[in-house]
Amino acid sequence: MDSKYVHVFTGSMIEANRLVSELSQININSIVKDEAKSAILAGFGVPNFLYTHKVFVKNKDLEKSKKIIKNSSFIQNISKKEDQTHLLS
Repeated sequence: MDSKYVHVFTGSMIEANRLVSELSQININSIVKDEAKSAILAGFGVPNFLYTHKVFVKNKDLEKSKKIIKNSSFIQNISKKEDQTHLLS
């Protein structure tokens, strides 16, 4: 059984929590890494709160997660920047 987690989304806390909620509705467990909290605890500042939360899912759930992300209307409204990966293809 492969329990390795892969990064599937980067966004704000609200966006990440919404995605986690949608994933949990179809029984996909996920992990959210709060980069802002990590930086603050380490004594660093956070320059941009829009891209501070990363969502990870298990490798076995990657394809189902991609479908949810692709079909989520709230994620479609996120503006993309060249230097920031919001959605992983």
